[in-house]
Amino acid sequence: MKIMDVGNIPATLFSPAKMVYVAYVLLCGLRVLPAPSVCLFLVLSALFLVIEVFHNDYLRILLNKAAEKSR
Repeated sequence: MKIMDVGNIPATLFSPAKMVYVAYVLLCGLRVLPAPSVCLFLVLSALFLVIEVFHNDYLRILLNKAAEKSR
């Protein structure tokens, strides 16, 4: 069983796409932004999910490889 490194927890919990999505939901919930239709909300949620997966599975790997090369 692999134990998760405590140093990686903040990066997993607070990725940029997730923070933007939470801010969007909060602003819509507080009625700072106009409430979107259900269809638009689902499309935007799916878009944020795709961005989140792309960030976690592709960009973070590239950034880690670049950091290892610069050592």
